[in-house]
Amino acid sequence: MSEGYVVHIASDGPYQADDNALRVASLQGLTIGQGKSPCALTVTLASAERVHELNKQYAGIDSTTDVLSFPAESEAYAVDPGDPPYLGDVIIAYPVAEQQAKDAGIPLLVELQTLAIHGTLHLLGYDHDTPDRQAEMWAIQSAALDATRAPRA
Repeated sequence: MSEGYVVHIASDGPYQADDNALRVASLQGLTIGQGKSPCALTVTLASAERVHELNKQYAGIDSTTDVLSFPAESEAYAVDPGDPPYLGDVIIAYPVAEQQAKDAGIPLLVELQTLAIHGTLHLLGYDHDTPDRQAEMWAIQSAALDATRAPRA
């Protein structure tokens, strides 16, 4: 599944989650979303305030959201010799994810995994700005989440 893909997990605050579970979710997004291999990305858990700032600064939207994706370039680039090309960053608003999980009655980790997949798919160029594109992205996201939950051999 993860041949050639590297997913870094970071926390921009006192937020903790199962790093391996988030990594697996993002790897499934890369695999099922047919990300070009090799590549690397980072999933960061951050405060709602930080995501609000980023959303305002880069998207011109003065509100928080659950996840933001920042592609590295029009094409992934290598950071250091020998490193895979860097695809970009996925920033998850941890407190927003907590509230969404509570409202949906699901475990926080499932919500974080869903957001990691969602952000990863955005890095791959998927979007939900039209009904057709939304249907495509949701189908891939659902398949990636199902694969994330599947028992490992």
